[in-house]
Amino acid sequence: MRVAMYACLALAIAACGSDRPTEPVSHEASVRAVVGAGATDTVDTQLLQALIVEVRGAGGVLASGVLVRFEPQVPVTSYNYTLSAYVCGLAEPVCGGSFNGGSFYADTTNAQGRVGAVVRLGPIAGRAVVRLVVPELGLEDSATFTVTPGRATGVAVLHDIALDIGATATLLGHVVDRYNNIRPEPTTLAAGSGTAITLNAATGVVTGRDMGTQWVFARYNSFADSTRVSVVPAGRILVWSSLERVVRIVNLNGSDERTIVSNVSSSMGTFPRFDPTRHSLTLHAGDAAFGESPGNVIVIDTSGSPRRDTGSPNGFDAVIATRQLADGTVLVVGQRSADPSHPGYSLWRVAIDNTITFVVAMPDMGSVYGGADISHNGARVAFVGADLRVLDVSTGATTLLDAGYAATPRWSAQDDRLAYLVPTGGSAAFGGAVTIINANGSGRRALGSFEFSPGISWSPDGTYIIGRASDNFSGLRVLRVSDGANITLRFSAPEGWCCRDYWQPDWR
Repeated sequence: MRVAMYACLALAIAACGSDRPTEPVSHEASVRAVVGAGATDTVDTQLLQALIVEVRGAGGVLASGVLVRFEPQVPVTSYNYTLSAYVCGLAEPVCGGSFNGGSFYADTTNAQGRVGAVVRLGPIAGRAVVRLVVPELGLEDSATFTVTPGRATGVAVLHDIALDIGATATLLGHVVDRYNNIRPEPTTLAAGSGTAITLNAATGVVTGRDMGTQWVFARYNSFADSTRVSVVPAGRILVWSSLERVVRIVNLNGSDERTIVSNVSSSMGTFPRFDPTRHSLTLHAGDAAFGESPGNVIVIDTSGSPRRDTGSPNGFDAVIATRQLADGTVLVVGQRSADPSHPGYSLWRVAIDNTITFVVAMPDMGSVYGGADISHNGARVAFVGADLRVLDVSTGATTLLDAGYAATPRWSAQDDRLAYLVPTGGSAAFGGAVTIINANGSGRRALGSFEFSPGISWSPDGTYIIGRASDNFSGLRVLRVSDGANITLRFSAPEGWCCRDYWQPDWR
């Protein structure tokens, strides 16, 4: 059968059905497929009928001896430039893909103005296009084919998703072939054990019920696949990527990500913080490794503009913490060699016009990464040196809250509690497990042994704490204060790699 087919192709390139050229469609120059286009078959199929192309020159006269290029196109659904089809010469027994080229073929027309090529369909279901180009005459047309999925080889569902508590999403399971082309057969859905979600198996609608993760399974005959649904509190956070040197704002479920400021970093961390209106933020930047002056305090709108910098030479040599107050001034825990009368770390006030004034000295403050936090009303400063203390700004007196190593204290939005990290081993500079304590020193309570990197934050209602999970890199962990329940958040990058490594969040 195959021998007869190729013999026929060699004897009559008009595709065994006609040995006469077709009548011209018009009396203009043209190139068109006269046989073989429009076929429908499954992925990877090499079509028995060749693609025959006829070329006419000026006046509609058959053009012999002119070059025709067969150029398979990449479909818009291809993510790796896979061709929609492959083309080869008529004598090729197997064409294209991993077998024998097929990404391009060219030949000249015979005396009847015709030329042919073998077509093998590609691996992507849908519309396949082969461009037909005659460079000498400036002509172009195309031949199209329909590629259908292959036999069922598995089931696929959406990638892992994150939902706000109370939100819904629709999960669809698909029967797929070996190339993940979707077939028409329906799948059955079922939820795994847990209480984080409810699932309507008939519609695929998933509803987030409680913080946590739960699996959803899709099945068809012996095939199965699963996806993990993470349910998170609704929230929007500021984050810093030390790798990308950017500060972004993003929802906890990973949606609506937006870069606010770029090219910022600091050997002391940037620690972005919302102002009282939640429409502006402060951060401290300046890294000598990037040729930046240390201790620059930046105040910037969440839209990215306007922006103001304290800058050098009258700015700070080092900054540990910032807090913008309701009147627009910024309190800063930092060092200023420009004011030698107040050596070491002190609390300073930066006016809207960038005038800097001394507030109170902090002689027990060490040069500790993220080692201080100014209360939202500006009345107190929690800081670590040899231990955890609270400074009363008006009197300069300090109160011991916790003796021993501690890191990155953070005030709750109500300024009634502090969260801080206690190292489970090694130095406090590398973070530790979360402990909370009332502002008066009572009610000290550890919230499990989960490791966090320096830089944590409270939710506005005091229900949750969020920080970088140092025992699970490339993720932020949300911890519920009441019972220690937790979930790790992943922030996928649009570039396709997983995942963004975010630090030092602040919860809007």
